Amino acid sequence: MDYRPYGTKLVTKNPGARTISAVINGQKIWFKQPVPPKARVWHFLQKLLSAMVPRPILRATVSKGGAEALYAETERLRAFKQAGFHVPDVLAVHDDMIIMTDMGPQFRDVLDKLGDRAAQAELLKLAIIEMARLHNAGLAHGRPYMRDMTWDGNRLAFLDLEEDPVKVMPIKTAQARDIWIFLSAASRFATVPGRTKHYRGRLIHDLLDTYLSATTPQVLLDLKDFIRLIAPLRKLLDRPLLWDHIGRDTRQSVYVTRCLEESLGLRSPSPREQNGDSCC
Repeated sequence: MDYRPYGTKLVTKNPGARTISAVINGQKIWFKQPVPPKARVWHFLQKLLSAMVPRPILRATVSKGGAEALYAETERLRAFKQAGFHVPDVLAVHDDMIIMTDMGPQFRDVLDKLGDRAAQAELLKLAIIEMARLHNAGLAHGRPYMRDMTWDGNRLAFLDLEEDPVKVMPIKTAQARDIWIFLSAASRFATVPGRTKHYRGRLIHDLLDTYLSATTPQVLLDLKDFIRLIAPLRKLLDRPLLWDHIGRDTRQSVYVTRCLEESLGLRSPSPREQNGDSCC
């Protein structure tokens, strides 16, 4: 079936939307336009540090957009599918859109609706095990935020494979970067209820332990190297006077970097943190 006429009509009606869905013959279909993605906290850190330290993990991976990006993402989706991972089927790709099947609710929305921290932690553990399986297959996501995955009640699916870090860095380095990004996104569910700028508990430590129990030691070495590299920036930002003034994404990354320093033996937690209270 030729879905492109439907996509063209939807794009005309919604010119500012990057992804648009429609139910066609009882099937939910997604149409994705080649709009350049927004830079996130990683890209801010990359720009800040890469000028000073020439390390592969700091190289920019943000997609340049355009038709080339659509075809590149299509290739990655098909490679992930071939390797046995749950990703959308690409029904067609054109210079102005990718047409894909629906994979279920956004993972972050599913986690938010759970509400219960224990239930969220269990689902996040399933997700990070799937990340470990991805890495064991010699692949890296590139942008593993909760919004770039779905959960249909049975399986985790990977979406938005625009950024291919393996083009600019070794695979194990890209995988270490994946885990830092994933854990930074997961820290949303380590906050104290009702106090979104404060964190408590062992969620990040437990997720890292779950991942490391299912993957290879080399990723741990690259992750340690990366955390040592960004630790000075973490210390600069990890101050009570700054905490309420830095952005949420930066705050999450600072918190996760601190947790990883502890888990990887690069920093000793304070007595307050040892009691499970990591609030700032």
